[in-house]
Amino acid sequence: MQPTIIFTASAPGMIYLNGRFAGEASRERPLYAPVSPCGPVYMEYRPLTGAGPGLARRCVFSGGAPLADSLADADGLCCVAWPGGVLEAEFTAVPTLAEPVFIDNMAGEIWRGERTELMLNGLRVPLPDGARAPRLMRQDGAALLVGGVDGGGQYLAALAPDLSALLGTLEADAIEPADGGLISAVVSLKDRVGHAQLEQWIVDGDGLRRVSSESAWSAGAPRWPDTAEDTMIAAVEAALAGLPAEAEGYLSPALATGKALASIGQICEGCAPMKYGMPGERACMGLLRAENAHLAVARPLYYRAEPSGGQQGPWQIVALSLE
Repeated sequence: MQPTIIFTASAPGMIYLNGRFAGEASRERPLYAPVSPCGPVYMEYRPLTGAGPGLARRCVFSGGAPLADSLADADGLCCVAWPGGVLEAEFTAVPTLAEPVFIDNMAGEIWRGERTELMLNGLRVPLPDGARAPRLMRQDGAALLVGGVDGGGQYLAALAPDLSALLGTLEADAIEPADGGLISAVVSLKDRVGHAQLEQWIVDGDGLRRVSSESAWSAGAPRWPDTAEDTMIAAVEAALAGLPAEAEGYLSPALATGKALASIGQICEGCAPMKYGMPGERACMGLLRAENAHLAVARPLYYRAEPSGGQQGPWQIVALSLE
């Protein structure tokens, strides 16, 4: 099978393959390029806008599939291997910019690039993308940096009282430090139905630790799926979240009794619509598993759904197969 690489880039740029110009790629205009099923492919990205860095990376194919080890250190490149020999590869390199900040009369910098980090008092503190400058709060046994994120959400970094060490970080929809070292957080699971966790954290000599958690809905109520595909995805997401009763509520009685999704966590870490078509007429979705920080592999999960007036939406999954 001859594989195809589908190139995209966070900023428009030129793509070179094995030293030859292959075309232009961006997120809106992907570049499709067939490559050899065996051996190395040398991929180069040259940005057309801004001051972003160029990148050259190497991916080795064997039997039409990429070898995970060849992409293990491929900073600036994110790949998903889809069934049928399709490798989706996005160049994510962006220029690193330093933004000066002042926190409690201390000068620091937020570095924004492929990663976002706060440099303060000799510490390197990882932040979520889009993090705004934090405020400093004092709590029993710790100093807390709390800030917002562009587009919604908050983050917290717990530091030693003298700001000499990082004790832990937390990202959530909402964060509220309280007396006695407790921190309340609302953490969305960002799934189809809208699951969330109400969490309690504490900062002490052992660092930042979660001490309790209970289930909730990020929007106050569930958003039950209304299509067959969303029903299948919601079932897998519920199983991965450790909610077997809800997962079985999307299945036919026969599948639920057979615990059809009980071991799904051994196969995948997430799921998504099948982005590139599979041969045949059977409906399927992609089960995603990370091979390393730069490569994920999608495996098809075939399913059949029928209309049903259930409590968790109008569809019910009546058949499942990995083959």
